[in-house]
Amino acid sequence: MKRRVLVQALPLALTALPLLGLAQSAPWPSRPIRIITPQAPGGSGDVMLREFGTRLAEKLGQPVVIDNRPGANGIIATQAVAKAPADGYTLLWTLTQHIQVPIQYKNAGYDPIEDFTPIARIGAAVTLLVARPALGIKSAADLVNNAPNKKWSFGSTASGPQVVLEAFNKGRNLNMLSVPYKGEAPAIQDLLGGQIDIALFSVATARPFVLNGQLVPLGISATRRAASLPDLPTFLEQGYADFNWIGWYGFMGPAKLPQPITTRLTTEIRAILDDPTMAKKLDSMDIVINWADGPNFLSGMKTDTTRWAELVRRSGVTFDQ
Repeated sequence: MKRRVLVQALPLALTALPLLGLAQSAPWPSRPIRIITPQAPGGSGDVMLREFGTRLAEKLGQPVVIDNRPGANGIIATQAVAKAPADGYTLLWTLTQHIQVPIQYKNAGYDPIEDFTPIARIGAAVTLLVARPALGIKSAADLVNNAPNKKWSFGSTASGPQVVLEAFNKGRNLNMLSVPYKGEAPAIQDLLGGQIDIALFSVATARPFVLNGQLVPLGISATRRAASLPDLPTFLEQGYADFNWIGWYGFMGPAKLPQPITTRLTTEIRAILDDPTMAKKLDSMDIVINWADGPNFLSGMKTDTTRWAELVRRSGVTFDQ
């Protein structure tokens, strides 16, 4: 009896195989896409990602879900994408710390090059060093001349700002204490509340508090002044060429993401970036566009890795794990 049932079921199973193949080869995307980010909600990078997510959903015809996973200098979010299936339904929105963290950690748990497929590099947020008004300083020179022996503290919102600030701190014997944060929003709350004294933020995050007098701007870390704060000089203009790291934001997928999916994503993201309304929004956030497609993004990451290794050496900022 059992043998007869199996024999009768075999033709049905064989008939179902083509249908199974069709289901497995459904055109991408056929369900929601999740973009994981190591950034906390509320910062400029998160705001930019949500704008891209909304527009990408319209172009792809599927919902795009933003999944914020801050913590451990981005390792939690980054590992999650590295281990995800390479099917185009889990992507990573990350920043320069993607290549920075593996240099600073003994074991970050991911390889920034081998474990990912670069999709598109978008641009960099111009950063602004600000201080509490109570410190009585108004420029980079004021900071350098007054910080020693004051036991001031500086907040950093990712490993990148922490290394840049620590290299500046140690290189001039300022003796400031480093206080790391999981994102811009909690750091700026503590700065306004007096728990820390100085911090480096994207211009978009800090500008409202500069304009209303709650924070004092000390300088811009960029090759040119911020469009929204044209009277504030860069650190280069103030004579501090070593305070000039320019980072990036970008999209990646897990390693071996199929080329058709990568190409489609790169094309749609480029179209979003070329939209005049999007360009205007990014300009209002003081985002400097430094677009690169996947291959050029990969090349840039390799170059940045070499530069960053030297800056880490100067800063002495490493982490045990």
